[in-house]
Amino acid sequence: MTTSLQARFNKLREVLNERHIERYDEVEIALVALLSKYHVALIGPPGTAKSMLSQDLTRAIEGSNFFELDVMNKFTTPEELFGPYDVMGLKEGRYERIIDGTLVEAHVAFLDEAFKASPAILNRLLRIMNEREYKHGKTMLKVPLLSLFVASNELPEGEELWAMFDRFQFRVVVDYIHEPSNFVKMLSAPNNHEIPKVTLDELQAAQEQVAVVGVPESVYETVYAIRSDMQLEGILVSDRRFRQSLDAMKAMAWLDQREIVTDDDFRILQHMYWTNPIEAKKVSRIVLSHTNPLEMEADEIIDMADEIAGQLNAALMDARSKDVDTQQALTKQGIEWFTRCRQLAEQVKGLEVKARKQQKPTNKIHQAKDRIARVAKEVGRHTIGLDTELRVETK
Repeated sequence: MTTSLQARFNKLREVLNERHIERYDEVEIALVALLSKYHVALIGPPGTAKSMLSQDLTRAIEGSNFFELDVMNKFTTPEELFGPYDVMGLKEGRYERIIDGTLVEAHVAFLDEAFKASPAILNRLLRIMNEREYKHGKTMLKVPLLSLFVASNELPEGEELWAMFDRFQFRVVVDYIHEPSNFVKMLSAPNNHEIPKVTLDELQAAQEQVAVVGVPESVYETVYAIRSDMQLEGILVSDRRFRQSLDAMKAMAWLDQREIVTDDDFRILQHMYWTNPIEAKKVSRIVLSHTNPLEMEADEIIDMADEIAGQLNAALMDARSKDVDTQQALTKQGIEWFTRCRQLAEQVKGLEVKARKQQKPTNKIHQAKDRIARVAKEVGRHTIGLDTELRVETK
């Protein structure tokens, strides 16, 4: 049975998706992180609205405090995170900082380029992240931090920074908007969405509801099977992270208005089990092969569409580097590529029909549909001379 609180969180998800275009996974992860009190590392280039999402989450929680620190580096000081020392206190022999408005009081925090800070600074964050405690002079304070979001253009370097990276339950690779229609939508969309509100007490109530979501025995068996397949691929995940992933699936189930975890909730694990982005694709395929083969097929179709796009770009660059007319060869190749896009479109249409019958999520399938349409349009425009769209419609 859907509670009013679940309905409000789903309204929040809906509005955030409208505001953060082509960021469906990031929005879902942010809400699950908040419900499970976990942390998120966003890896990607600047200008991809990484800080905006954490700001919007804070705006959605009435009475919450937000802390943000732009562009950390090796010269970042503890004062920037935890406040300056209280001079009057120092005179009295008390080594306490003025923590008003600092990370110590934040419910949600965002740190940009966090992995460029010194290991000494990052190590001081670990206790706050793990135990939600901060040593304030001789007193150990409980901090209200729910979720810490960090952004970085690159992966951390060095063993100490990797230890810090391991404390982020979610790792998300963020990129610029892909689909042309979404890019146009981003340019023209209003920036005045009214973000639904929940109070801190209501958020705590939601977290308590998440805690009692049921986990069937079959879920444990599937997690074990995923673990075994990842080990065969040389992808090692700590027992602690596997335990945390169950909490994330419970939050996912609650957000999707269910009382028990199902196969549909495993999709969140694609963002928990990899350490290096080169593992992300393998992890995704392994998780989906056990829980949603339809989305796995959609993922493979996206790869095939991207391969066609890569071949097109290579052929165009090669044609520009030659003096002879290569249009005839491009046209012939373009017809083959366009035909291949049509075949992929038919495959996606079949996947969507199956997904609807099985009541499975279709987000990845819709991504595949959009990607094929975009690649087909580029093939038509650059090789055949047709500015046409390949529509993938299902009844």
